[in-house]
Amino acid sequence: MTPATESSQSVWCGLCATASKALENLPREDEFWQGWANDHVTVHKLCAFVTERLERDPADRMARWALVALALARGASDGGLPLLGPVIAADPAVAADALVIADWVGQEVGLDLTAELREACAWADRDALETLALTEAGEVAQAALRVLELHPLSISPAPLAGSSTA
Repeated sequence: MTPATESSQSVWCGLCATASKALENLPREDEFWQGWANDHVTVHKLCAFVTERLERDPADRMARWALVALALARGASDGGLPLLGPVIAADPAVAADALVIADWVGQEVGLDLTAELREACAWADRDALETLALTEAGEVAQAALRVLELHPLSISPAPLAGSSTA
């Protein structure tokens, strides 16, 4: 396991811990707890809890990111990337997180998530991604643009179509 992988896993664990704390703090009289055999927080209940939260409020970032983290923890073959499209639409810089997830799944699991990454990044405003690509830290935006141009996932810099070096 690489330091980057360990760092990513600690972030995802932190996201699940935040959601778990929200569920733990939910009054046991709340409708959510009805029908469960007990009132203990479990991964299964956590997944149901954040899914319900996201259905009620699609802008609930904690619920969305917790579902991404749970997808990664449970070995979902899409890495939770389909959940990130709306977040990338609101903030194209989140494409960096999507790229990290796709890269992590590729390195740790061996699955190529180029198609899922392309679908998530397609939510971004193309002009905003191109503007990000021109900044000093634009490598990730450049990678996202390459994926959108139907190139395979690659984090290494390559010239963009239409750039003076292309």
